[in-house]
Amino acid sequence: MSSSTDRTTTTKDTVLPKDNEKGKEEKKGFIDNRETQISTKKSKFNELIQWLQKWGYSVIDRSKDNKNAEILFRAEVSPLVSYSSGTNTPLFLEFQNGLDDGFIIRTTYELDKYVELHLKNQNRAREIELTYIEIEQIILPMRVSIIRAPPKINIYKVIFSEQATKQFFYDCINDLVNAMSLIIGKWDQKYYEIKPKTTASKEDSEKPFKQNQL
Repeated sequence: MSSSTDRTTTTKDTVLPKDNEKGKEEKKGFIDNRETQISTKKSKFNELIQWLQKWGYSVIDRSKDNKNAEILFRAEVSPLVSYSSGTNTPLFLEFQNGLDDGFIIRTTYELDKYVELHLKNQNRAREIELTYIEIEQIILPMRVSIIRAPPKINIYKVIFSEQATKQFFYDCINDLVNAMSLIIGKWDQKYYEIKPKTTASKEDSEKPFKQNQL
């Protein structure tokens, strides 16, 4: 009986170290794979920044300023020319943890507070909603995704790294800039289409007409 117990103990003692070694190897393999992915993303990130700079874009690496744990690398890209509204809203190039084989370019349109106030004062809720629908109908065929968060519109494109040749990436940047221009133009159009409602005050309407006012 004692001999059987000793053999069992010996067997367990020889198996456990192997299991521990296997666990260490798996952990090391995971860490190595993770480091390889980060290194690959960093290399592609730097390459894309170099392309943008060669094309004349002003690019600032915001990776160190980033406080979002899901974003590994982020760059702020200024448009080559200001939009029709006079704004110079930047684009962002981002490599995220949850997207192993690609990256995102995005920007945000924020409805001018004066335009928004003008439309709301005219009780034009229906026109506002129709404008959002029209914007989606224009932008979505350009393969630009939209997230509505009034008074903001977030637009973005997901690009797979294997597709990101110079020409393809250049076209994607232009798609995003053009989409932003179309959104700005659509809201400007809506602003000028809607004439302010003017109503005479009760006091003015009750004033007697005087011949000498002619």
